[in-house]
Amino acid sequence: MGQALITIDDVDEFRDVRDFPARSVVPSIVEAVRGLDEAEELEPFMRAILADTNATPHGPAEIVDILTHKVSILRQPKLAAFILKGRSFPIVRPKHVSHQIYRLEKIANLECAVLGVTGNILDQAKEEFISTSSRLNCTYLILDANDLARLFIAYGFFCPRDGRRISAGRCKCGYSPKKRLLNLLQKQALIELKLAHSIEQKTALIVLPPGTGKTRIAAEDAYACGANAVLYIAHTHEILDVAMSECAAVFGADQVTKVQNRKDLSRSAKVILTTIQFLAININQLEAARYDYVVIDEFHHAAARTYRRVIESLQNCFLLGLTATPFRGDRQDIAALCNGNVIVNAELRTGIDNGILAPYHYYGAFDDIDYSAIKYSGKTYSVRDLERALVIPRRDRAVVAKWRELALDKPTLAFCCTQRHAERAAANFRDAGIPAKVYLATTTREERQGIVGSFEAGDTKVLCVVDVLNEGADFPFVECLLFLRPTESKRIFLQQLGRGLRRFVGKAHCTVIDFIGNFRNAFRIVEYHGLLPYADETESGVRGTPRNAKELLNLPIGCEVHFEDKVIDIFTQQTLSPRYATRHTIGRILLYQYQRLARLLHSTPTKRDVDRNCLLHSDFYREVFGSWKAFEAIAASSLIVDDRR
Repeated sequence: MGQALITIDDVDEFRDVRDFPARSVVPSIVEAVRGLDEAEELEPFMRAILADTNATPHGPAEIVDILTHKVSILRQPKLAAFILKGRSFPIVRPKHVSHQIYRLEKIANLECAVLGVTGNILDQAKEEFISTSSRLNCTYLILDANDLARLFIAYGFFCPRDGRRISAGRCKCGYSPKKRLLNLLQKQALIELKLAHSIEQKTALIVLPPGTGKTRIAAEDAYACGANAVLYIAHTHEILDVAMSECAAVFGADQVTKVQNRKDLSRSAKVILTTIQFLAININQLEAARYDYVVIDEFHHAAARTYRRVIESLQNCFLLGLTATPFRGDRQDIAALCNGNVIVNAELRTGIDNGILAPYHYYGAFDDIDYSAIKYSGKTYSVRDLERALVIPRRDRAVVAKWRELALDKPTLAFCCTQRHAERAAANFRDAGIPAKVYLATTTREERQGIVGSFEAGDTKVLCVVDVLNEGADFPFVECLLFLRPTESKRIFLQQLGRGLRRFVGKAHCTVIDFIGNFRNAFRIVEYHGLLPYADETESGVRGTPRNAKELLNLPIGCEVHFEDKVIDIFTQQTLSPRYATRHTIGRILLYQYQRLARLLHSTPTKRDVDRNCLLHSDFYREVFGSWKAFEAIAASSLIVDDRR
């Protein structure tokens, strides 16, 4: 079948497009597809459709700008190479694809070449692709925006009615796709759950990052194992709203009930969703024997007495715990509540590195607040004193200015310390002509729906929150996070960061702006960017001696971290205390200090330059890296990167 032109319908992995003929695709969907980024959306979508957990995604060679993958064409397995061009190329000219077409010749055993473009492709570029494919004796396929629209509708990325992106299993219009793809982490979790059921285990804990689809895992598994009655428990209505959508997509909307009163607990629906607060005061009304499958979302809260009482009353069912952050400040072991049966455990960086979550670009901005005057309990700052210190005009102006510089017009969540702080921050943005609202624990359900609708529609640019959206919120369109209070623990850092990493159409990355002052343990923020769930990175993070700056900084794929010079000064001052940072954290701070000096000198710093200009002198570098020359070898690559910027 070499040298043959095929159509999208001939690719077995794309078979579901047959349910959506070309004439059924409305123009709004084609326009939405034309707006997709080739690296951040087209390729991840294609990977998700082709994904096979038993096969390596890439072929025999890692080729830049080309996705290689095994496919089946008319039931014949072939190695395919995909050249994808998205919104960056409204007109695809020969110069845009020649280098990639040339690289096709470098792929051993290539049998199929695919050119997918959302824009208009010139005949010369098309002819070059066809002639090269023919010369290589390859089957070839050309996908245009209409083909890609059919594909992404068929596999649940877009709604066929209005072109909106599918979120939480359904479109706002009510449409739910027949074919819904599972990501690699979801597939792994469902395999492990199937095994757990087969050996009659009664409990399981899933630890996966925010935004990777834990709720859907619970719904799919409950359905697959034939659960007769499912009880889904969470501590906020926002989490239950997402669960209701996911469960309705699997069980059917008529089989899912969200508890509003006591009578709802006795409904005959297969899935009952309720808050722990309602259940705690109505535990005697619960027909515990009825349920054979129980899900507790945000399971790190389950160590509380209210949860334990509910768990004890539901002994004769399968218990599934879901969490992204299994560690607690009081060090209680929540895994023990599931008999230690942690069946899947993946950190946030795994989701980013596998393309399931969006990368982030982090900016550590200097916060001119003197935290030494704020009362500190040994673990946290006094909320009242913190509020008093943060609510000042000088800081208000600095926050708005930095947002305009780095994230103008991006949908933004701003994390504040108190209600007054949130109201002040929102008012400050409004005074600057930027639509902003507050979203608090005291905000009524009706008000929340209106606020969220305004935020999603783009009428509100900045949503200022206190605690309520740290967990379980589903705002995939958010493109910026503002950390307006000290981040005092890794758990809070990961939870807040997770609010912005869900994938969404047109979202290449999430911008994170963190205001950093001289608060206790500020230097640990450098450590947090490893995105590992535990503080001891020597066990699961950087291992041995790093060979270059990339290994030392240990960032997930596509992520960037930048600190202002005054923030680096704070880190270096705190690092002087021997009781503070780990060796890896100090190493990162030394690199940041060195990069800053290079920017100031406009040249590569010498050992003498460091001793003359830096608080952490060359002896620190020798102690951490073994020698000054060893550090220079590591730092060289980072200075090249900075020069390019």
